[in-house]
Amino acid sequence: MGRIALAMMAMATMFAASAGVGEGKLELHEAAIAVTGMVCSSCSSAVEQALKKLDGVAEARADIKADRVRVRYDGSKVTPRQMVETIRKAGYEARLPVEGAPR
Repeated sequence: MGRIALAMMAMATMFAASAGVGEGKLELHEAAIAVTGMVCSSCSSAVEQALKKLDGVAEARADIKADRVRVRYDGSKVTPRQMVETIRKAGYEARLPVEGAPR
């Protein structure tokens, strides 16, 4: 085997080992946030991008037809209330489904 191939294998092994160091199984939570004002794909993209900038948000998927965004997040870093505020700052109305619901 050539020197370059050996060096590449060594680097790949070091990267794989460092990626697993200290990693525990991360438990992600999921929240469905009601969003009004999304009328096009640019709107849904703006909501998703705003949420993805938050530390702890792993995934955000906006659904224009359902007027909501589903977010997977690390609850130790971000809360649903912070996500709602972020969406509001992006120019859209947002609320958690339990807010304002009849009791």
